[in-house]
Amino acid sequence: MISLDISTVLFLYQSSLLVGAAAFLLNRRQTGPTRGLGMVSAALGILGIGAALASLGEQARLPRHLWTLATLCSGLWGHALLAAGLACLSQGRPPRHWKLLWLWPAPFWLLAALTQFHLHNPSRAIAFHLNAAVCLALAAWVIWRGRRLEPLPSREPLALVLLATSLSFAAGAAVIRWVDAFVPWLALEFFVQILGNFSLVILVGGMTTDRAEAHLRRQACLDPLTGIGNRRWLADSVPATLKVGDTVLCLDLDHFKQINDLHGHAGGDLVLVAAANVLREGLRQGDCLARVGGEEFVLFLPELDERQALLLAERLRAAIETLAVPYRGQVVAVTASLGIARCGQAGQDWQELHHAADTALYAAKQAGRNRVQLAGAESRTT
Repeated sequence: MISLDISTVLFLYQSSLLVGAAAFLLNRRQTGPTRGLGMVSAALGILGIGAALASLGEQARLPRHLWTLATLCSGLWGHALLAAGLACLSQGRPPRHWKLLWLWPAPFWLLAALTQFHLHNPSRAIAFHLNAAVCLALAAWVIWRGRRLEPLPSREPLALVLLATSLSFAAGAAVIRWVDAFVPWLALEFFVQILGNFSLVILVGGMTTDRAEAHLRRQACLDPLTGIGNRRWLADSVPATLKVGDTVLCLDLDHFKQINDLHGHAGGDLVLVAAANVLREGLRQGDCLARVGGEEFVLFLPELDERQALLLAERLRAAIETLAVPYRGQVVAVTASLGIARCGQAGQDWQELHHAADTALYAAKQAGRNRVQLAGAESRTT
């Protein structure tokens, strides 16, 4: 077994907690009010202060009844708040009724008043360790569960570190209970906790960075006006291999320049937003919608037969025709022309299919606008 000096290890342990608290505060200032970071910082600060009180108490610099109860409460509060803060960081909101955590030590106060168990080092240490093990295991589960909705690269390593730290605390409680000469083992355990604390700081920082980068990627792929995908997003969303029936629909708002000339770009922007909302509401799960130009939209519709494609296109055309966008006391009317192209054989090139739909759109405009045109067929006029 590695020989570690318990005093040195405990000093490093409390230092790692306080440094971690400061690091999270700094991270919070740099990243803005990221929900959960403040709670995590406060939790590590409470744990660090509790460890410092324990160190002073062991040196007989504080009354025994005071520092023993204070360090136990700091452990109960700190680890519960740490679990709540990590849950808030993971989910974007704190757990329900999390403020009741401040009452968590109350049963232990009552037990301490009745039994004075906090004055017995092994009993107090076992309570501290078991509480930490449960709280960290819960935090690991919350972080792990969140990977389905937000698959950040740092989630799984963070969950594993929390779980390993939880198991270390559980093992420490077992050693204190059943091993007479437990101090050397306790030194080794707290050395593991130090590594866990620094890993926690690194991985939580990585999680906030991963989230910020994911947000920037999403923003880079969204049209800022309408909130739907842009050309880049569409290219990334289309399957690498097209199947028979995959359909591309190109849509263009008719006479949009006239709308801008009559109502200004502010009025035109309202029309674009309204049209995008209509298109978004008319799609199925798995369909893709993007704005690829000023008044041009492209939809990718997986696996439709010709009749379904025409019905969907006609429904979208009719919905846009019924739009009446209010602007400065006037009502702005708008229509749209649509071109459709369907994949006739598996493996057809996306660009080829898109070009066919765009050609059909041009034909719909040439035929009088406000209509649907299927590539290779005559115009469908309403």
